Amino acid sequence: MNRISRNQQKMLSVIVMIAGSGFFFNEAVFAQPLYQVKGNSVDKATFNGWTIYRTEACGSCHGPTAEGNVSNPNLLHSMKNLTKEQFSRVLLDGRGIMYSFRGNKMVVDGIDDLYAYLKGRSDGAVPAGDLTEMK
Repeated sequence: MNRISRNQQKMLSVIVMIAGSGFFFNEAVFAQPLYQVKGNSVDKATFNGWTIYRTEACGSCHGPTAEGNVSNPNLLHSMKNLTKEQFSRVLLDGRGIMYSFRGNKMVVDGIDDLYAYLKGRSDGAVPAGDLTEMK
């Protein structure tokens, strides 16, 4: 019979405890949806993202519905390929003619909410126009 080290015994104990608890590493972890939409009502985070988009004048370049114009990109297309990390990098560092929003506290603090709003628009789930917050 092989001798096992004290560390191996501890690891085996941890594995047995985890297995005994019914938790397995290969179980799917279900993430919360990025946004929730019912008609023109959206969840709090998505509503906050929409508010940031409007108050920080993102629409002055990207249009009121984020569909861009001749000189600025259509965010509905861009968001189909941008990961959350890439989106954050563009907002914080700027890209091309877009300047950095790193110094804008509202954008920095609400970057996840802004991503949820624009991703929802890109996915076709969040409608254009005025939104209300779900209660």
